[in-house]
Amino acid sequence: MKLNRRTFLISGLTLGGGLAVGLGASVGALALHDRREHQREGLPSEDALVALWIQIQRDSTVVVLSPHTEMGQAAHIGLGQIVAEELDVPWENVVVEQAPADRAFSNGNIIQGFIFEDDAIGGFFKRVLDNAFFIGGDLGTVQMTGGSTSIRFTGWRSMRTAAAAARELLISAAAGQLGVPESTLSTRDAQVVHAASGRALTYGELAADAARLPVPQEPTLKDPSQYRHVGRSHQRDDLPDKILGAPVYGIDCEVEGMKHVAVIGTEAIFGAVEAVTNEAEVLARRGVEAVVMVQEGVAVVADNPWRAEQAARAVQFTERAPENAVASSQSLLVDMQQALTEPERFSTVVEHGDVVAAGEGAEGTVVEAEYFVPFLAHAPMEPPNVTLWREGDTVHAASGVQGPLSARTWIADRLQLPIEQVVFHPHTMGGSFGRRAAAGDDMLNFITQACTVFQAVDQPIKLCWSREMDLRFDRYRKQSIARYRGVLGADGTVQVWQADSYGEVNIPPDAKTAYQVPHLRQRNIQEDTFVPYAYWRSVEASIHCFYNECFIDELAQAAGADPLQYRLDHLPDDHRLRRVLEAVREQAGWRTGVAEDGTAMGVAAYELFGSACAQIARVGMVNGNPKVHEVWCALDCGTVINPDAVIAQMEGGMIFGLTAALYGRIDITEGGVKQSNFHDYRMVRMADAPRLHVTLVPDGSAPGGVGEVAVPHLSAAVPNALAVLGERPRALPLIS
Repeated sequence: MKLNRRTFLISGLTLGGGLAVGLGASVGALALHDRREHQREGLPSEDALVALWIQIQRDSTVVVLSPHTEMGQAAHIGLGQIVAEELDVPWENVVVEQAPADRAFSNGNIIQGFIFEDDAIGGFFKRVLDNAFFIGGDLGTVQMTGGSTSIRFTGWRSMRTAAAAARELLISAAAGQLGVPESTLSTRDAQVVHAASGRALTYGELAADAARLPVPQEPTLKDPSQYRHVGRSHQRDDLPDKILGAPVYGIDCEVEGMKHVAVIGTEAIFGAVEAVTNEAEVLARRGVEAVVMVQEGVAVVADNPWRAEQAARAVQFTERAPENAVASSQSLLVDMQQALTEPERFSTVVEHGDVVAAGEGAEGTVVEAEYFVPFLAHAPMEPPNVTLWREGDTVHAASGVQGPLSARTWIADRLQLPIEQVVFHPHTMGGSFGRRAAAGDDMLNFITQACTVFQAVDQPIKLCWSREMDLRFDRYRKQSIARYRGVLGADGTVQVWQADSYGEVNIPPDAKTAYQVPHLRQRNIQEDTFVPYAYWRSVEASIHCFYNECFIDELAQAAGADPLQYRLDHLPDDHRLRRVLEAVREQAGWRTGVAEDGTAMGVAAYELFGSACAQIARVGMVNGNPKVHEVWCALDCGTVINPDAVIAQMEGGMIFGLTAALYGRIDITEGGVKQSNFHDYRMVRMADAPRLHVTLVPDGSAPGGVGEVAVPHLSAAVPNALAVLGERPRALPLIS
């Protein structure tokens, strides 16, 4: 399922331009839907669920049930801080747990957030919308982590309101028990206090009564001046286990009697195994128990992972090549270049003015450029894995995925079981970056293989892919190209900006340039290729930031202007990018030209996922290759929940983005992926890593995204610095 802001299918009705009409007679039923009761039914615990997502135990411990999985981004601690703030409890009282992979905890808030990016909807209609998207998320099994949605949508839009409602419910319950007006009560440190008499009741004493009261629909939220948790750096309680190697990831799961499964893949993507030609030989190997043909490969079941992997590598088989077995990255590129010459294939991303008329016979400087980005893999540290076992009539599954409810549904479908007979146990992930989402082309292919093996052997199994399987059977960020044409006026400002690209544009705002140009047209051709697609960290911005920020730099160079000031000159006075550009200019001590040490600076600025970010890279050349010595970053992500977590995410995002800029490339040859491991799909290592500096310049608005926001900028900032040092690169990666 691909989420976008244009349309979304809910209960068979399209939500889009005519929302009220689309809901029609369902409005009354939606308004009366009791979401809290729905979540209670999905919980095994008897502790009081006072409001959505929030349980209060007898000892006043507050359990926050997160529908988002943890993959290193510290989402759980941020959600806990938001609830602690609005509920007025000490940090040590808060525990964040993974919500069950149950329809009751599907998360329509992220759908609503993608479609309606503001909070202008209120009152009765807001309740209708909240319930509509909740029910729609339920039917669509939406329990997704991705798109920087955890804090800005679920946390700020939903859990914050739920916590404020829970606080008001506790006050109402206390008023009843104490026999005093609600207006005479206040909350502090998990207690409701009656100051006049000195009496106080703990949340644990009030929770059961509060849970029986009707939930207030528009509770009063705290004023930011009263914040004690939001904006402070609370320590992450998940770090000790991770640092000390405690078993917290899906790959750590152990089940009694479990067998291990390794897979060898076909040569071509979507190839089909016809026959295993040495099955008897493989079965004769020590510890090997079964050989099973699976989707895109052959699986071997053995008594330990080493024997399974070695046996899988010894398997010989014949395969039926798919139609795409003759395709390559180069042949696909030729097709893309041809497509850009066919105007009828374009769709418009954004357009104003008259690009054609303004560009014909233009007397100003004309700048033209063609850019290229390759396919990219996700390559998380923890390779895809899943454990399956049976208890009576129920099948259990354990894995780290971005959508536990989707994975549960996926397994039920493949095992042909009612979903009630499948229990899914979500685990922390060792990275994901979009790989473990269900929104893409057959993203859970490793689980599909495991289900086939499980049906064949009918015993507990753990399937874990090798790094080779992970790279060769990933679902990839698309290869893309773009052609740009700009015309400068007599004063050097941009008068015409035309951009034609070939590639996925699922989130149009993340593909648009922010710069003010009188005549602007950005068009796109949606990709049409057999190579399986998946969201890749920062999505459209990972491609279009490179295009747009390199092109504005080329225009500045043609105008003989300071490229950072040139950006400011083409932004409205109140634009958020101005603040981060000015902040990073001061932070880095911005300079133009080549410094005495042979380095140069390049800049890039971009808005995505509700945040604005600018980065400056100081780059030199070492042994003929680019060397990034230092990076400065300024971020405006609205309200900062946890400063340390935000800075850590920005630092990680910059390293991830730098890896793609310098080395990232997946090549298709004869319908298959050429790269196989980190020797030919290289990562930034410690020796390559620059010094990183992050400055937060929040504007106090609603929180924006963080985890993906830092990723795309260095793909442009580094080439912009290299252009100062010599020839401008227009294709990634920068190091062959």
